[in-house]
This record gives sequence, C-alpha cells and structure tokens, in this order.
Amino acid sequence: MKRIYVVSLLITLLATGCQNMRQEIEPASLSQVAKKLVIIGFISPQDTVLAVKVNITRPVGDPNYTSNFGIVKDAKVTLAAGSRSIQLTYNGKNDYYQADPKKFPIRAGETYQLTAQTPDGLKASGVCTVPQSARLQRIRLDSAEGSNQQKQYFVRYYWQDAPVTTNYYQTTGVFTYAKSCPTCKAEAGTRPKPETAPVLFESLGTLTTLLSDQTSDGKMLESYRGFLNQNTATQTVSDKVSFVNLYDKATVKASLLNVDEAYYKYHQALELQKKSDGNPFAEPVLLPTTIDGGLGCFAGYNQSTVLVTFK
Repeated sequence: MKRIYVVSLLITLLATGCQNMRQEIEPASLSQVAKKLVIIGFISPQDTVLAVKVNITRPVGDPNYTSNFGIVKDAKVTLAAGSRSIQLTYNGKNDYYQADPKKFPIRAGETYQLTAQTPDGLKASGVCTVPQSARLQRIRLDSAEGSNQQKQYFVRYYWQDAPVTTNYYQTTGVFTYAKSCPTCKAEAGTRPKPETAPVLFESLGTLTTLLSDQTSDGKMLESYRGFLNQNTATQTVSDKVSFVNLYDKATVKASLLNVDEAYYKYHQALELQKKSDGNPFAEPVLLPTTIDGGLGCFAGYNQSTVLVTFK
C-alpha cells in the first residue's frame, strides 16, 4: 500500500509540474508581448543604393504567423550625419526603404544615425561609424591535394592591417571562368561561354568569410583559403592537368571589406546559425542587436576590390 501511495504522489507531483510548465508558456501570454521594430541596414561608401529593411516582431500566437512576414510599409525612415539627412522611400518590389547615395554620399570616418518611426508610434534607431578602407595588396593562386589525390585550387588575399585599433574584416569574391575546350572551333559562338561562381572561403573545413586582427595587430594579414569553382577546379593531380589547362579564361573579382564590430558580430552569429540549422541538439544562437528601442543591426563597412586575371 505504501508503494502505491508513493507512486501516486510522484504522478501527482509530475502532473503538477507539467501544469506549471504549461502555464509558463501559455500562448495567450505570448500575444501580449509588446511589438518592436526590426531594422537591418549596412552602409558603405561603395553603395549603389542605400537600402534598409524595416519589419516588426510578431507573436508566435499570431494566427497569420506563416503568411504575415511583419513587413512595415508606412514607416518614416531617416538617415542622418551631422547636419545632413535624407528620407528613404519604400520600394514595394524589394520590400526595403531606399535612397540614392549620390544625393547622400556615405563617407569613411563619419557617424550616421538611422531612425524609423511608424504612424502608430513605434520608433527605433541605430548608430554606426563607417571604417576606413583596407587596400588589397596581393592575391595569390595556389593548390592543395585533397582526398583521393585530387587537386583543389584556391586563392588567398593579403593586406596590411592598421595598427593600434582592433579591425574586423570580411572577404568575398567572384570567380569568372570559361572552360578549356581544345576541340572547339575558333569561330565566334562555338567556344564555352563564361560562367561565374562565388569564391568559397574556408577555415578548418568550415565556410567562413570573417576574421579580425586581434592576434595580428598591425601586421600583414592573409585570408582563409578561398576555393574556386569545385565542379571544375578539382582534378586528379597530374602534370598535364593544371590550372592553365582547365580554363581558356579565369579571373577573380576579389573584395575585402573593412567592417565595424557590429557588422562582424552580427554576421558571425548568422554563420553560427547556419552551422546549427537542422541540428536539434545545437544550442540556439541569439542574434546581437544594435538597435535602440527595437531589434536588428545597423552597421558600416568600407570595401576595396581588385580584379585579377589568372588566364
């Protein structure tokens, strides 16, 4: 009888505990959470268009959660620097607010404030300072033997880091190539057309484009290995099969972004989210916010680009 009593008591306690947990995540209480604006905007002196996304948070209990993406179309969005300011207008095709950078140039070293306000009183803002540019000094083509004795071609970027301050960087690139075709005729239209592919930067087997100078302040920095098109740049190692033999033409448009700390941390968190996507045992990754009165990220960067022809 005592055993039955103990078991009954445990069941009662567990049921009570589950009831308390159910009350803690009651969906009705989620809908009472105050809504906030979500602002995402990155500015640079190289912008061809100033673009800012403005959304609004949605409670999980929203019956239109899967169809209502929280897009805000009627906000007043203003970008200011000192005595200069410009109002961004909503672009319904791309769902962002935009302005012409020719009318409001973005300058290195200047501090900018972005403000968004809705007719019903929601308001949020962010501040950032655009970094100076970091000039790419050299791009080197190299190769390595992968598994099954295959050769993989990659590039590395090199640049001089500015001393004293902590700097953050992002490397990107576009590989443009035309496959080699010895049997093709020389007449126009018979040779392979140029194709493009992103340069895939990788560290220890993981795709990543971000790095900082925290352990190499003021030194010559180098990027991670940026692998070229894996479908065509991977060949069995042979003296007769080289990079020159693979392509009729091959160029890399290499870009180095000197980014601020907010940009670095936000995109670093995005990379961590991608790594854990689909893994039920991965810890959730919270995206950092730099927005006062809301959520999101407003950050600046400065970009330098070099076009390198390898073939």
